[in-house]
Amino acid sequence: MTLSRRTFLRGAGACVALPWLEGLLPRAQARPEGPERGKQRLAFLFVPNGKHMPEWTPKQEGREFDLPPLLEPLAPFRKDLLVLSGLALDGARSHGDGPGDHARALGSFLTCVHVKKQGVYGGV
Repeated sequence: MTLSRRTFLRGAGACVALPWLEGLLPRAQARPEGPERGKQRLAFLFVPNGKHMPEWTPKQEGREFDLPPLLEPLAPFRKDLLVLSGLALDGARSHGDGPGDHARALGSFLTCVHVKKQGVYGGV
């Protein structure tokens, strides 16, 4: 793919101007008044050799569940906690590519792409 100098400069100029243009908005429109909302966070945990899922998964479904012992430290956040189970990462399976499931699982963890054993980018 080639990119002309004119196209690049046009895009770069727009990127440089964006923060300045945002400063032109009226204050009420730029940052609405009201109660401040806390920051939202999302955590992805990866354990390369797996977990014994019965120790991590609540026995009940829905909102009224008992936390397993490993999740007890999260009890203060229980009302905001969502525990997903029964998920499978098909991209981490060998699909005839031979051994190396643990390394392949890490490569496909957040992309769900089957990582191959060839090339610098693993076939991605």
